[in-house]
Amino acid sequence: MAPRSQTRAARADALRAALHAIERTTAVFAFVGIGLLVIAVGLALADIVWRRLLGGAVVGVIDLTQLCVMAAAFWSIPYAFSTRAHVVVDLLSANLGRRARLWLDALGGVLSLALMALVLYLGWQRALEQWQFGDVSQDLGIPLILYWAFLLSGAALGGIAAAAAFVRDAIDPGAAAGAKGF
Repeated sequence: MAPRSQTRAARADALRAALHAIERTTAVFAFVGIGLLVIAVGLALADIVWRRLLGGAVVGVIDLTQLCVMAAAFWSIPYAFSTRAHVVVDLLSANLGRRARLWLDALGGVLSLALMALVLYLGWQRALEQWQFGDVSQDLGIPLILYWAFLLSGAALGGIAAAAAFVRDAIDPGAAAGAKGF
């Protein structure tokens, strides 16, 4: 093999390794997020049982449930980008040729990245306000910046995952048919 093709092959291998690392990272974040969702369900269930049996409420369940749901929602979005698991409406693309579908997939990738960038930008501004004012949750006094941390980290990782999916689809258009999960 010529040195130039070895360099090109090494770059392609490094790119594939980076894309795989991003996919695995999104899977870990989603797994943790779903674990936190299970905790939120458990807390809500415990609160219901406590109310029925003892007539009282478990203080802070709402705060903790909201925090867990934020993690589950925003840490699962990047995984959906990585595995192309978002809902797709193919009324238009079903009747188009392969090349037009690839262009639509590319447009979807660019719009996904733009959406995550917008969420990150707007969320960052709001998170800074929460940080400056030192806002806390109503029952437990959890700093609201923690809620925003899930949104911001999820949006950032979602943008990276959307870009990675775009690159993966660009170098391997067959991957656009649907990536496999972990």
